[in-house]
Amino acid sequence: MFPSKVPRVFVLASVVLLFLVTYTTLHLYHRVPPSYPAADPQIIPIKDALTIEDSYHVAAPESPSDASTSSLTTPTLHPTIENEESIGNPDSKETPSQPVDDSSDVKVGAAVEDNGLPLPNPKHCPRDLEFLVRSSIDLELTERVRYVRRYIQPVFSSTVDRDDVANITEPLIANEVEVDLFDCGDVAIPQSAPVKLQVPKPHPESTFAHLMFGIASDYSRLNDSIGPFAHWMSGTGAKLVAVVMDAKEKSSYDMKQLQGSFEAAGINATLVKPINESYTTSQNHFTVLINMLEYGSPDTEWYGLLDDDTFFPTLKPLSDSLATLDHKIDAYVGALSEDFQAVRGFGFMAFGGAGAFLSAPLAKKLGDQAPKCIDEATAKEGDTIIRDCVYTNSRAKLTILPGLYQQDIRDDVSGFFEAGLKPLNLHHWKSWYKEPVEKMAKVAKFCGDCFLQRWRFGTDTVFSNGFSIATYKDGVESVNLQLMEGTWGRADSKDFDFSLGPVREAYPADRKKSYKLREAEFVENGDLKQLYVRVGDSSQGELDQVVELVWLKH
Repeated sequence: MFPSKVPRVFVLASVVLLFLVTYTTLHLYHRVPPSYPAADPQIIPIKDALTIEDSYHVAAPESPSDASTSSLTTPTLHPTIENEESIGNPDSKETPSQPVDDSSDVKVGAAVEDNGLPLPNPKHCPRDLEFLVRSSIDLELTERVRYVRRYIQPVFSSTVDRDDVANITEPLIANEVEVDLFDCGDVAIPQSAPVKLQVPKPHPESTFAHLMFGIASDYSRLNDSIGPFAHWMSGTGAKLVAVVMDAKEKSSYDMKQLQGSFEAAGINATLVKPINESYTTSQNHFTVLINMLEYGSPDTEWYGLLDDDTFFPTLKPLSDSLATLDHKIDAYVGALSEDFQAVRGFGFMAFGGAGAFLSAPLAKKLGDQAPKCIDEATAKEGDTIIRDCVYTNSRAKLTILPGLYQQDIRDDVSGFFEAGLKPLNLHHWKSWYKEPVEKMAKVAKFCGDCFLQRWRFGTDTVFSNGFSIATYKDGVESVNLQLMEGTWGRADSKDFDFSLGPVREAYPADRKKSYKLREAEFVENGDLKQLYVRVGDSSQGELDQVVELVWLKH
């Protein structure tokens, strides 16, 4: 009988052992997932990335309204320079404060895109390429670029003919080199003597307390406009009154944050609610005048009613132009649309993007009548209501101020900016067309009226300062620089002849190569750096091309 019992013992022992193993496994390891996804070797975990303090900083919320939710969103990482002395120094011993997993392909200290791919890091390049490498991230340049750097020695003059297109015999784009933005520690940039360009003297430091501006817009657009407004208003003494159309929907905290942002930017701004909740933005384009009169002073000579995308390269030329008029009498000043079709449809008036400027006596007359003018208006547009109110309550007629532009042109506006104009203002720059006007106009702080001044270089290049470097296949001699190139929509309709003159035919891409200004900044010693970029044809394997111009302060 013994042999027959052995299998039963083993069966019983096996069952007990299986039970113990199963129970132990479930009890001790029930929190472990059944499988593990393979780690992406190029992604640094957020918790680790945030501790690499020498290589990253966490961006502040983009707007005050984002402050309350910023803790719920993934922080944005931007590359910063740890130590200027280590730029371009491959022997630098500095290391991040938190080690990175050895399995990662990301270089220590390299920034990382949202998709986990590394970004160019200025630390890995010579110091004088820092601006290019840092800017390449936002500009989304190709990993390798064809690069030229030229230095410009300005010759300041009070007698320079701003409208003359001076001829510089040497080429501007020369000694091009290829730069790997991810590994440019050994790149050698050819050096050449600075090019001397005669330019107007910088505008003298001035204050403009006699100017007051008014706009009507919503909270978000006002917040987005702080940077551009700061370019021409910061520290000038000019005043801004803004009707916040959706102020009723915002908390007192939001409004204080927006007010604080304007103040931090050096803008003397007053934010107000609409005087009548039923009024539209267009109607408040006029009623803001009531608030402006409330916050004005005896020193206020001109009240400018603007769109929120009206931009001034600098206030000095505007102030000088208005000074040629008598601000002590009723004066209604502005500009027509460049498009005769718009003038035909809306009438003879100061178009809002160019601004409607009212002398102090006329502003006071219209302020008292503003609600009545709105109630009796036969049109919905704010600039039309202003025009009708002026004509109803005064003998003033429109005075056209040369240099003001409505810029009713769309899409490719390079012909306008390459025509050598001296615009007092710009408009529609973030809607009808897209151009970085704030960066373009930085040069106006360097040499005043040199913004958009033109020069010929060599036999084939025209440089329009702050906008573009254009090379022509058939040479500059084939270009009639006295005529504006009709690059925008409907430029051939003849509707622009009365304002911009007859235009010449637009050049096709195979006959004209354009490098557009995409970045500009001042450095500590006062030099101004500009980046002009030509985007390569990726389908043909072309690299992006970059020309960096360095305007020397001393």
